[in-house]
Amino acid sequence: MNEEHQGKDQAWLQAQLRIGMSGGRFPAGSWLRQDALAEQYGVSRFVIRGALERLSEAGAIEHVPNRGYRVRHWSHDERRELTEARLVLELAMVPLMLARKTPAGLARVREARDRFERAASRRDGEAMVIANHAFHRAMAELAGNGPLADQANWLREQGLRGAGPGWPQVGGIERSLQEHRDMVQALEEGDVLALQGAIQRHLTAWRSRQAEETDGATSAAGSEAR
Repeated sequence: MNEEHQGKDQAWLQAQLRIGMSGGRFPAGSWLRQDALAEQYGVSRFVIRGALERLSEAGAIEHVPNRGYRVRHWSHDERRELTEARLVLELAMVPLMLARKTPAGLARVREARDRFERAASRRDGEAMVIANHAFHRAMAELAGNGPLADQANWLREQGLRGAGPGWPQVGGIERSLQEHRDMVQALEEGDVLALQGAIQRHLTAWRSRQAEETDGATSAAGSEAR
């Protein structure tokens, strides 16, 4: 690997592509063209092929013979199962987080919250994805239990496997901002039920968005029929 590509290996490119998929650069159904990726990320075709193969094996993208690699979307069942697993683990971690929080740990949570807010003000989807994961990693670390935090982080970051729901509209962004603020306030006040409630609202917000979209489509169809 020459000097231009040092530090940009397959693992690095996989991480960049996952962020791009979750942040809106590569929406579901889009094709990942090797020549375009080479120019965009400054890596060799060897690195690109390896990263695409690994992402395909992980289920983030699909390989279409004679066409290339295409971004897939989470199915409803995949998102439901991941949400259920996260709820079970993260709600159970709340008492530990409140019992073991430290000033330094809370400072890391606040800093990640602020980074997310700055990214949201720019409507920078990829920066929002990075800051959002930093926020939740800092939250998990408050529990003072490495294996639990690692498992929570692993489950959460499965959301980077493919094109996720993201923040499709201003209302969704504002809701995420408020949920982050509610979590930090509950942490500061030591309120178990408030923190669990904020986490639950945050993890299940995609269901509300999906229901709103379904209701909107139904109303539109009814208007056309009339």
